[in-house]
Amino acid sequence: MERSLATGGPPGTESKFYGTSPGRYQYLMREGTVEAFCAEGVRLSRKGLQHEALFWFEQVLRKQPAHIPALLGKGFALGKLGRYDEEIRICDQVLGLDPESVDAWLQKGFVFGRQGRFEDRIACCERALEINPNSAEAWNMKGQALGNLGQWDAEVDCCTNATILRPRYIGAWVNRGYALMQLKRYREAISSFNHALRIYPDYCTAWINKGVVHCLSGDYDRAVSCLERAEKVCPANDRTRYWKGLALSRLGRYKESLDCLSQVIATDQHNADAWVIMSNCHFMLGNLDESGRCFMIAYGIDKKDIRELVSRGLSTMRQGNRREALECLSGVFGILLR
Repeated sequence: MERSLATGGPPGTESKFYGTSPGRYQYLMREGTVEAFCAEGVRLSRKGLQHEALFWFEQVLRKQPAHIPALLGKGFALGKLGRYDEEIRICDQVLGLDPESVDAWLQKGFVFGRQGRFEDRIACCERALEINPNSAEAWNMKGQALGNLGQWDAEVDCCTNATILRPRYIGAWVNRGYALMQLKRYREAISSFNHALRIYPDYCTAWINKGVVHCLSGDYDRAVSCLERAEKVCPANDRTRYWKGLALSRLGRYKESLDCLSQVIATDQHNADAWVIMSNCHFMLGNLDESGRCFMIAYGIDKKDIRELVSRGLSTMRQGNRREALECLSGVFGILLR
């Protein structure tokens, strides 16, 4: 009997059924069709049971080695397990069978994005768009990669195309809003996030980003309201707490701000921005010693960051990479002006 993939249990335990119930396992084995095996793999993969899903995709590929849906499903499961190079090889295998498989080009592009290879991701999306110019997913993915490269205007254009092709594409509306936020086009950004929230009112990322935009535009009451709504629909994270803490400090609610920011530095003691805001809050509350302590911690972090940014900027300038060098020096000025 094959080794269990579910929990590693020995034969004779329920783990030998590879993520299914005993009855379902017997039914699938009795049917023995590639369609049933592939569907089971997809079902388990969506539940996050990637090892179990791989078992069922392998059953398909034993019968039909060139079964494209099973190959892509196997690649997806491997990617979820962090085995990105194997997923890319499988995508290339599919493209060898069908060079015009939009799904394979997009899946390969997605993996490149996970690896930080954004130019390669864009190239995959462009190939997908040559095959199908109406692929909303390809437009959105290309836009997101352009944004990762700091090309915010181009991201807005791509994500706008995605929303035109698929008006209820929540991810595209959120990515469009994020790019508009980076361009300081705050009203348009809020409009994009509102589009996403009309489609799905509990979409946490949209609430967080909307709160950040309100904070950046100086509407701190609305910022707090949005960020508190985000906390109701998903577990709070450091990004939510940081921006909420900043907004509360600007509203003069210093103790509440300190509560938020204390949780931020509990998980990231090198967040200099959080230490600076805490220093200001303590100062306004009359806690001068604590204010000074927080400021000195922030200063110590900043000194290290400035040294690293200047060193990297000079190094990349010598290598002829002017764009990255300017980004490093801009980071230095941002720290100095904080």
